[in-house]
Amino acid sequence: MTKANSTLLFIPDISGFTEFVNKTEISHSRHIISELLELIINSDKNDMSVSEIEGDAVLFFKEEIPSVSDLIEQCQLTFKNFHTHLQRYETERICRCGACETASRLSLKFIIHSGNVEKINVKNHHKLHGADVILAHRLLKNSIDSNEYILISNNIDLDSLPLSDSIYNWISIERGKEFYNQLGEINYSFIPLKGLHEHKPEDPSVSFPKLSPGKIYFEITINAPVDNVYENFTSFEKRMEWNEDIKDIIMHSDSLNKTGTLHTCLVGPYSLDIESIGRLENKDQIVYGERLNKFRGLRDIISIYTFEKKGDNTHIIAEVDFKIKSIFGRLMKPMIRKMLQKQTQNGLIKLKKVSEENAA
Repeated sequence: MTKANSTLLFIPDISGFTEFVNKTEISHSRHIISELLELIINSDKNDMSVSEIEGDAVLFFKEEIPSVSDLIEQCQLTFKNFHTHLQRYETERICRCGACETASRLSLKFIIHSGNVEKINVKNHHKLHGADVILAHRLLKNSIDSNEYILISNNIDLDSLPLSDSIYNWISIERGKEFYNQLGEINYSFIPLKGLHEHKPEDPSVSFPKLSPGKIYFEITINAPVDNVYENFTSFEKRMEWNEDIKDIIMHSDSLNKTGTLHTCLVGPYSLDIESIGRLENKDQIVYGERLNKFRGLRDIISIYTFEKKGDNTHIIAEVDFKIKSIFGRLMKPMIRKMLQKQTQNGLIKLKKVSEENAA
């Protein structure tokens, strides 16, 4: 055990985590939280060390305590990166499960405290120990009527913050106090973070390529709810259930399917590299697009599917276009068109069968 020193304790905590995990799909919520915790760690600009990752929070520490300006700017940067990631995720995601649809409701709060801390060394891991470590965690449970704030204990010299500087024009400082068993009354200051939402970037837009007049066109009605049909189509795990031609789907990155995501479908002897173009949605309609980047004599194959809600049923419009990249491909164009038309039709008929069986 090392000697106690005055040490910074810095805790970014994901607000809304418990409700998010309890009410959403476990596999996707776990993946989203993992991405967000990694983003929080990568946002560190003060060379802090990570003591623990605590489910929905990261405990940072540093023996040389940064200035309060640096700490506020660290909170501001992490908050901005966190919400920019969620905003892009909201507009670029493909999945419509509960986890993916409610991730944008998550937010951040920060605890900044300093005090005497001892370190217990277990191999290469430093576990922090001491009353001030306990207090930093207790401060996460407070009476502040918000889930977005920076809580700063009285051990941090907040008076040195140059509030006259224009970069801090979003800051208002409020005071609070709590009583904790065995620790007594604790006074602190806090800064609401709602003002930072005014500086969020504009939502990026999703656009689909324009298809040629000679595109392949197919329609089908499925006697199952649109949410179920869309999930069966876009979920890679479920796609393999109704399309037995797909032997495996390999993701090119450790992330959920979203705009620009690449995956490889192993179909027979072929490895097909497919890019998710994106998703657009209104009340009764979902549009989803994919691009097969290269396949034999073709430059790319673009498939756009429109899922329309028709009462309790789903009407799908499939539009498929392709571009020729070789003289041989041009000669084979009629056969290629016929092949793609058959594949599209057969695939949607299989989707109809599985979706209706599951809905029965």
